Amino acid sequence: MQKKGFLQGIYQKLTSPKLTVVIFLVLAAASVVGTLMPQGLSEAELQRHYGQRAIWFLTTFGLNDLYHAGWFRFLLLFLCANLVVCTIERLPKTLKVYRRREEQVDPGKLAKCSLNCQFISNLPQNETEAWLISIISEEFGILQRLDGVDHLAGVAENGRWSPLMVYVVHLGVLLVLCGSLVGSLFGFKGFMNILEGESTNEVMLEGSDRGLNLPFQVRCDKFDVSYYDNGMPREFRSDLTLIRDGKEVTKRVLRVNDPLTYDGITFYQASYGAILNDAEVELTDRESGAVRWVIIPFRKWVDIPGTRDRAQILRFEENFRHLGPAMVLLISQAGGEPSGSLILIEKDFHGNRVENYNVKVLHATRIPFTGLQVKRDPGVWLVWLGFALMLVGIGLTYYVGHRRLWLWAAADMPGKVGTRIIIAGRTNRNEISFERKFKRLCDRMQAELRQESGEGTP
Repeated sequence: MQKKGFLQGIYQKLTSPKLTVVIFLVLAAASVVGTLMPQGLSEAELQRHYGQRAIWFLTTFGLNDLYHAGWFRFLLLFLCANLVVCTIERLPKTLKVYRRREEQVDPGKLAKCSLNCQFISNLPQNETEAWLISIISEEFGILQRLDGVDHLAGVAENGRWSPLMVYVVHLGVLLVLCGSLVGSLFGFKGFMNILEGESTNEVMLEGSDRGLNLPFQVRCDKFDVSYYDNGMPREFRSDLTLIRDGKEVTKRVLRVNDPLTYDGITFYQASYGAILNDAEVELTDRESGAVRWVIIPFRKWVDIPGTRDRAQILRFEENFRHLGPAMVLLISQAGGEPSGSLILIEKDFHGNRVENYNVKVLHATRIPFTGLQVKRDPGVWLVWLGFALMLVGIGLTYYVGHRRLWLWAAADMPGKVGTRIIIAGRTNRNEISFERKFKRLCDRMQAELRQESGEGTP
């Protein structure tokens, strides 16, 4: 019994619209934080930008990767459950109201409506009824006749379905939330750098040291960058080929803001750069004055001619402190411990020294690479569909009202030709517009009656 009471208590809490508002506000505040704060920062980047206490807080609550945090996903699920329960609780009542139909029209109640019109027609009753049905159907909608032996009674309606549109909004919100959850659970976002002429299928996930292998290879056939006169990049583009099972499946030129999508995975042109392939270096022995030339491949030890020494390029930077390209050169003398220094490639100055050598870089061969952002979001179509339903539902909910027009017509007095007519109307939206339309309808009816009978309106 306690378990049943506990579950009932949770169900009752989920039926509260106030809870919906609270969850929405929390999610909105969290989304603002996620928008303003960079997401997917690595541990090194966190260390660079924040203090130790701030890092503990950010990582504990997942604010550095908010949209994949467990509590954020829980709130999305909780909001989904709240909307579903609210819909289950209120939809049957709305459907009951929707199915309910008028059974009779009371002329006394119509005369008390705030929006009503009464007049007399001197035409025969059958002609008056046919005329009323025709003009109401033309101006407002089909008149649904109700039972009446000696009189005409009916209701014409527009937008009877409009109260149901709030549940279309509910469905749209649920689809957006479900799409977000699907993307959070089964999607990914990462980066890949591809050397010109080479291919890879490895993606480094954002904010993680883990890699992900795609089911196909991405090859960069050519990379090109153009510059403005001031040296700023104007456009950079990559000629890509996707290879699956050894076969080329697609070729595409990738530009900024012009992504490529294949098999649900989207590639964006994000960055570019170059890595050092090798460097031709001139080494001058400061003691003997001997000059030696050697070509050093990147990250490979090579022997310095005529010596027992070896050299290796350990690291390369494209623009070191805005001084241009630079490399870290290691030299190991006679098999001893290596010693290194940062060498500027395009500048020759006294600081280019390692051990007892003066170093001058004669030529450096660089291989450009393209930096791609890789993203997969299987829930994006649910999100777009949800937004479309929300827009349609909200638009119809607030701009289409349930408008009703009641008509009652009967002989004015027994034995006489005249027919007494009462028309009343009501709407739950756009009352001013409906009142104008109602007045135009009544004015037209009275004008046509005067024209047909040649008499004034009572």
